[in-house]
Amino acid sequence: MAPAGDRATPAMIQGELWSARARDWAEFQEPQHRPKYEDGIRRTRIGPGRSVLDLGCGAGVFCRLAADAGASVTGIDAAPALVEIARERVPDGRFDVGDIQTLPYEDRSFDVVTAFNSLQFVRGPLVVLAEARRVTRPQGNIYILVWGREQHTELLAVMKALHPLVPPRPAGSSGPFALSPPGALEDLAARSGWTQIQTGYVELPYEYPDQATMLRAQCSSAPAVLAARTSGEATVEHAITSALAPYRTASGGYRLKTEYRYLTATAQTAGISAQN
Repeated sequence: MAPAGDRATPAMIQGELWSARARDWAEFQEPQHRPKYEDGIRRTRIGPGRSVLDLGCGAGVFCRLAADAGASVTGIDAAPALVEIARERVPDGRFDVGDIQTLPYEDRSFDVVTAFNSLQFVRGPLVVLAEARRVTRPQGNIYILVWGREQHTELLAVMKALHPLVPPRPAGSSGPFALSPPGALEDLAARSGWTQIQTGYVELPYEYPDQATMLRAQCSSAPAVLAARTSGEATVEHAITSALAPYRTASGGYRLKTEYRYLTATAQTAGISAQN
């Protein structure tokens, strides 16, 4: 069950939801993200001698790739079960359960900070970027990935299918595409002190060999878990299967093209604090 009471922060609630089906996420969904992780490694020149912090590290696939490239890796995520898997995948890394808005690391600790599809889900993205800058060494880099343009994101079909099956979002919270419009992410990065900002798009195909695999992958996300608790697992599976029917292949599998928007930037000086 989700944490209850005044001590249940948004990060704790999300962490519990993402932990519910962590093994399915780690096996069937997170490995699909490998192309975007490899793009981040290339653009930030992650390699031997570089220290990397991954914000929202999930089950550690990116950290495994960064470690294989020669970097020392640290990850933080609100989901204890995902962090446990990350520790299994990268025994030499450091992994913490926590809120990416309050990082438990010293100033100027890392050469590279990454945030793959995590920034748009926090209440204070400006705070996160300022914290990231604080813990990044001068001339260090950040790589952020958020959803791309809605019309190029076929995974949006799942989001639309789940929307009526979950409780309304709390007042003041933003949708998953809040940082996708041109200028939105750049503005936050500039306001939090990042420079040499560059942006672009990367496309990621999601591919599943059959319906059972697709459902295990799609039902492992926090929104799907919440929808199942609210509306029932059978209802969620039916909604997802119906929404993805147009993306079924001749072999009985599924293929969805999904676009992401990336931002890279450089930290010139010590970090600053910010309020959002």
